[in-house]
Amino acid sequence: MTETKEITILEKDYLNDLNKIKETIRTNQAKAMVVVNSAMIMTYYEIGTIINKRKVWGNKYIERLSNDLKNYGKGYSYENLYRMIKFSKEFSRKEIMSQPVTQIPWSTLVTVILPKSKSHTEMLWYINQTHKNGWSRSMVLNQISMKSYERSLIEPTTTEAITASNDLTNELFKDTYVFDFLDKENIITEKDLKNQMIENIIKFLQELGPGFTLAGKEYKLTTPTGKDFYIDLLMYHIKIHAYVVIEVKIGEFNPSDFGQLVFYVNAIDRLEKTDRDDPAIGLLLCKEADKFVAETTLSNSSTHIGISKYKLIEELPNYLAKRLNNK
Repeated sequence: MTETKEITILEKDYLNDLNKIKETIRTNQAKAMVVVNSAMIMTYYEIGTIINKRKVWGNKYIERLSNDLKNYGKGYSYENLYRMIKFSKEFSRKEIMSQPVTQIPWSTLVTVILPKSKSHTEMLWYINQTHKNGWSRSMVLNQISMKSYERSLIEPTTTEAITASNDLTNELFKDTYVFDFLDKENIITEKDLKNQMIENIIKFLQELGPGFTLAGKEYKLTTPTGKDFYIDLLMYHIKIHAYVVIEVKIGEFNPSDFGQLVFYVNAIDRLEKTDRDDPAIGLLLCKEADKFVAETTLSNSSTHIGISKYKLIEELPNYLAKRLNNK
């Protein structure tokens, strides 16, 4: 008798949950198409919250829900209901509303960012960067494999002029760039390195970040006195409205490299910059850079310049372990 009564109560609770979930689906399906993704994610969050209250009921509860919700589409499969459970455990409603969570495709959220992030902080970082940069699912996977979050924890080496500038200029610089397309066996000279960057220009630009366009390789500068100089890579950043001079070195940073880059940056300002452009920026890309030497070289400089390393993907674990453990 008691057992029958308990089953009746459970059945009643189950039907109550089912009705709540159906009502949640119907309510959110009625929202405007411009907020479809946001409505869907909030739907999934609410469903996950409802299910979490009955988690002691076990897998049969999820199986039954999936079967009873099949008329509402493929989004309510057994697997996806479990994703909703994990999603609602990970975030609070307040956090979802204050972060661009609902602007990220559901598949990217629950099959890439959530399971591959090592912490909640890392998860939010990838969510914000995905929204900000418009990363596709494959691009998010690539950024995670290249440990973009861990690299973001290391302060880049820049002049004080960068630190005092606007946020956009600051965001141009990374401590380390990962060029997974490089064929190290065929890089003997700096020309080889530049050629591989240009041959893989899409991947190169993606790693630099949004806003970069290529103005020229070995860009020729002719002074009013008739002397010719050649910039390794001249870029233009469409968000900052400034030229970006990039010099590449296959070895370790040497203070003598700094003078050359300063000259190029100043020359671009005098020869190419228009009234619509902001002052030019310089980026020196090298294989290695001694922290003390780099910081001392850049100290007290009023030019917008940064020094960054480029790495192959297999070099990252040791480099990050060394840098992050010695912050």
